[in-house]
Amino acid sequence: MTDVYQDFLPPQHFADLKRLMMTNMLPWYFTDRVVSTEKHFMFGHTFMENGQVVNPKFFEPVRGMLLPMQDKVKFIGVSRIRAVMYTNQGKEIVHPTHVDIPLDSGVSDKFRIAVFHLNTCNGKTVIGDESIESKENQLIIFKNVPHYGTVQTDSDTRVVLNFALRIE
Repeated sequence: MTDVYQDFLPPQHFADLKRLMMTNMLPWYFTDRVVSTEKHFMFGHTFMENGQVVNPKFFEPVRGMLLPMQDKVKFIGVSRIRAVMYTNQGKEIVHPTHVDIPLDSGVSDKFRIAVFHLNTCNGKTVIGDESIESKENQLIIFKNVPHYGTVQTDSDTRVVLNFALRIE
């Protein structure tokens, strides 16, 4: 089951978050692999890893998303929050199918994945046979099931926030 929420954040909160993520305020780090099996590149910024805040300087606008998210899916903890920026490569790039929490971890069914879009573009999040285009201020919540994303061709960047939410 996939839930999609349009206009998820109030306008001022979204504007503040977009200003952080879509300008030169946030440091982005090059990664030569989107998923460990393929050499597709991206830029990322990790806000939280293994339940620990990595860089408190930039965390507050992201932390402010958690309470409204709690209204959409009840979770007891957050394992990871990561921003991802894909740059236009002149053609659609389809990333490999993956899960965010390994299926052999013993807890993969105890997570929900949330993807928040910061800008509108033709990049997609594909979950099963459902293809969802990126729309700014849109939140997608789904089970930790195989999914993938694509790189856009109609804008310079596609920027998303990925959350791994522990539900039990």
